[in-house]
Amino acid sequence: MESDSAAFAHVSLRIPEALRIRLTHDADQRSISLNSLIVAILAKYDSFDKIIEGTRAIPFSGAFVAEVLDITSIEEMESIAKKLGASVVVSSFALRGIPFNLDNLIKFYFEPLSQHSGWYTFNTYFEGTNRKLIFQHSHGAKWTAFLKHYYAAIFRSATGTEPEVVVVNGTLTFTI
Repeated sequence: MESDSAAFAHVSLRIPEALRIRLTHDADQRSISLNSLIVAILAKYDSFDKIIEGTRAIPFSGAFVAEVLDITSIEEMESIAKKLGASVVVSSFALRGIPFNLDNLIKFYFEPLSQHSGWYTFNTYFEGTNRKLIFQHSHGAKWTAFLKHYYAAIFRSATGTEPEVVVVNGTLTFTI
């Protein structure tokens, strides 16, 4: 979402009445205005949905992912992560015309996934000259193994260096 100081533009939309009724009901359920809901929907499209489209992702339920994790070994999850690594994300950025670098990964990949995917929660900060990227989740050791190798490959591709990774339970801290 844009900051409070961002300029706003007036846009008039024509939508089917049945859709307006459903959206108004959703807005009322969330105690927000219809305008706020539509802005949130458009912001999600502009961030998260573009990732889904760019990576040709197929959304699955949490129950499905839990079952896959249950029958897959840690070694298999690591292998999948290493195989996919940066290639999926790099091609998504290329299709969207976004330079593939650490700042854009944070803005256009890690933050939207944190907000909308259920993969993890994400935070970043500087410690001296290093950048710390923290991913926290509650999906177990196999998901940790996947994220560790998947994001390490992405960081290597974006920065040309090997990140330092510290894992404590469901928290992964990458230092770049």
